[in-house]
Amino acid sequence: MGGVGGSGLGYDRAGVDRVVVERLPDDQLASIRPLLVDLHLAEQEHYADHPQLSRAQLEAALDEVPARFSGENVVFAVRDPAGGLAGFCWVVLFDPGTGLEGEVAEVYVAPQHRERGVGEALVRRAVELFRERGVTLGYVWTRPDNRAATRLYRSVGFEPTRQLILTWYPPD
Repeated sequence: MGGVGGSGLGYDRAGVDRVVVERLPDDQLASIRPLLVDLHLAEQEHYADHPQLSRAQLEAALDEVPARFSGENVVFAVRDPAGGLAGFCWVVLFDPGTGLEGEVAEVYVAPQHRERGVGEALVRRAVELFRERGVTLGYVWTRPDNRAATRLYRSVGFEPTRQLILTWYPPD
């Protein structure tokens, strides 16, 4: 931990943000739930062909946060000065039989903490985990029009793929 007052987000003397990333223990994973709901609420508007869920529906769907991804789940977080969460990065590690793969499954920074280096610190920590664990392939998904996310991911070493990604949705 660290930062001002034991939090993960503070300011140095020049007014520049200091960001401390911590790994959340499994018994604290539920603390990301409000930010995860906010992320899904913000993103669903970009997918008009998907059901548009209310906050209550999303909260109900996310009752058991750790069960949503299969593999080893690692959640990194940055705390705000009050000890709440400023942002999180959810990483899933798994081996499909061809070597350990890593996915940056979710990244979210609360609006009031954006443009302070929180997202970059979180994603850099995810890439550091990939290196520590010997990941053979790491990836992250984002919308092409999400310029801030694309810029962030490219800044830490992710590159556009040459693969065509096809998706399947259940018929209406």
